[in-house]
Amino acid sequence: MVVAADDWYQRRQDDPLGKFFRSVANQGPRKGSGGATRQGRYTFTASGKLLGFNNNRDPQRMTAMLQDSLRRFRSLPSTERAPGAVQVSALPPGARDKRYVRTLTSDIIPIKVHTRVLRKNSRGEYTACGEPGTNTETYRHMGFGIANDHLWLKKTELGQLASLVREKPGQKLPDSVAMRIARFHLVDNTRGEPPHWRRDEIRKLEFRLSPVDGASERDSFRIVGAFHLETKDGKRGYEGEIDGYVRTQDETGNLDFHLVAIGDHWGEGPYTRGARPGRNPLAVVFTVADRSKSQNQIPPQGIRWQEGYFGAHQH
Repeated sequence: MVVAADDWYQRRQDDPLGKFFRSVANQGPRKGSGGATRQGRYTFTASGKLLGFNNNRDPQRMTAMLQDSLRRFRSLPSTERAPGAVQVSALPPGARDKRYVRTLTSDIIPIKVHTRVLRKNSRGEYTACGEPGTNTETYRHMGFGIANDHLWLKKTELGQLASLVREKPGQKLPDSVAMRIARFHLVDNTRGEPPHWRRDEIRKLEFRLSPVDGASERDSFRIVGAFHLETKDGKRGYEGEIDGYVRTQDETGNLDFHLVAIGDHWGEGPYTRGARPGRNPLAVVFTVADRSKSQNQIPPQGIRWQEGYFGAHQH
């Protein structure tokens, strides 16, 4: 079985899940001294016996760790390897540490967020930028793939936006939504965990609402605008435009959500080293996610501070 989890939560949780994770991690090199990270890849038995650890993305090293772990597992007594040798009971209701539970509830709409670096060709058109391992002569950028995250919007918020469009087209997207999108999702996460924007780093943020041209749905609207995000020292920033629409597709109320932000990004964060030099195109695409799929129930990376995420315009 393969399990992916966010170490930031597990190393803090005061519940059976967190305690089990820490008991496994404590057998390895990362014991979380002083609350430090225990990030990595662990292989372990159902009873919690550590078999291997790796925190490197090199495929050969990961494969070697997995093969070594398999050998260690096969050397265990048969009583420890037999199916059903360890009985794992389900967590009872209320056993989770509520401080670190982020659940996709029925009142939240999950929006998939895809980020990708781009380049301009000779005709000035945006195209995908490079392949992993290329252009290493001038920079060591390895984030040529698509990075993923989730934006969580409340159904009441979408309802409010539709009402604003009906009342007076051209109104600004409320700060409660605009700041959440800008601060936590207009980021370059293609090479790792990005720094999110502070409120005082929002130089310009003007997203406006208008009806969708030719749309007959009463709850359809368009979001168009510009943004300029930049640190005080100017070493990191993102400046560009956003455009897209939100509309219901049919009488069932299925949501069609498509929003694209594109512009020039520059700089890097502590955990996103290796950025391309200078200002370079970066695109962030927002589309509605199928909430029935487990991968789309993963909470936003920026929601670790839940109050700050939903109240990005205030905190």
